[in-house]
Amino acid sequence: MSLIQLIDALLPQTQCGKCGHPGCKPYAQGIVDGEPINKCPPGGDETIAALADLLKVPVQELDVSRGSAPPQVAYIREAECIGCTKCIQACPIDAIVGAAKLMHTVLIDECTGCDLCVAPCPVDCIEMHPLPLGTLPVVGGLASSLEEQRARTAKRDHARQRFERRNARLQREEQQKQAEREARAQRAAQPAVATLDPVQAALERVRAQKAATADAALKKAKIDVAMSRAQLHKSLKAFGHPPTFEQQSQLIVLQQQFEAAEQALAKLESSAATAPAAAAPVPTKDADLKRAKIQLAMRRAELKKAQTAEAPADQIATLEQALRDAEQALHAAEASSEQPVPDLVRVEKRPIDNQLRQLKTELAYARADLSKLERRADTPNDILDKARARLQAAERQVQDHVAT
Repeated sequence: MSLIQLIDALLPQTQCGKCGHPGCKPYAQGIVDGEPINKCPPGGDETIAALADLLKVPVQELDVSRGSAPPQVAYIREAECIGCTKCIQACPIDAIVGAAKLMHTVLIDECTGCDLCVAPCPVDCIEMHPLPLGTLPVVGGLASSLEEQRARTAKRDHARQRFERRNARLQREEQQKQAEREARAQRAAQPAVATLDPVQAALERVRAQKAATADAALKKAKIDVAMSRAQLHKSLKAFGHPPTFEQQSQLIVLQQQFEAAEQALAKLESSAATAPAAAAPVPTKDADLKRAKIQLAMRRAELKKAQTAEAPADQIATLEQALRDAEQALHAAEASSEQPVPDLVRVEKRPIDNQLRQLKTELAYARADLSKLERRADTPNDILDKARARLQAAERQVQDHVAT
């Protein structure tokens, strides 16, 4: 076995992404490349100790900034499920079963507790529950016996196999869709080439296949740009200000990925524009304009975070200058772009009422806490009464503030 495989065998195979990688095997590759061994919350101290013993390096404390991941499983409140399948698509090991517009449920024996299904749920009907008694976690404390250690290893291997089988299935489905798209394009071109000689007909089929392939590549490039843009914006909002050195490195990588995706899309769009098709030409400088807009949005977000955190004056001045530079770059991109300059109208925003914001936040917390308590069958009545009184008081305070 290679070193990557040996490291991967010690990781919990939750594929949760809390280490900053899209799975356990990419993190194993990262460890081989020099990353710390303490970035796996599901593995905890047990995994760190095993990795340190394998690599002959000192044991490190768990990086608490990655969050915690106790032994847990997902639970779907089936009465509230709308059958959107978003959780099924998010589960890395196919541990959720169901169909579109039908109720979903979690296979508890297969769930690794990665909690990746919680965020995509549009109706917030998925909860993480502690692992049921008698269920063996993949990690969590030192094994009490050799048999238990072997059982945990077998469970990790089983989770890894399910993850790999899922990835293989998704790849097969994508290949099948690509073949179907090419077949449809070939059938669409068939009537046009029916009256041609065999050589011309073959050339037309080749052109149709190339067009279908180019169309699929263009769609994939657009999806890559959208996903990289969303990941960049999500990271900007999630990271603190100023970001740590590691977070800054991640932001640089995400920015480079976004720019590479934009360049690939612009290249494909330029090729499609020069092809002998009846499509409108795509402006070649639109990519620069989009990039300038994104840079301006990033600079505004950075300045707003710094002002909210009451950063030092010199740091705010630097960010303000960066914002002005981004605005000038946007104006230059708009001037060189083939798109018409937008007719901007300044709209005066109402000043933010911080006290009202705090009162509404308290109201939201009170409403959420009461909803959680009401869903539990064993909640004492006195606690429910206190939660209802808190909600009524929060509603009254908001109404009184708005009235004044």
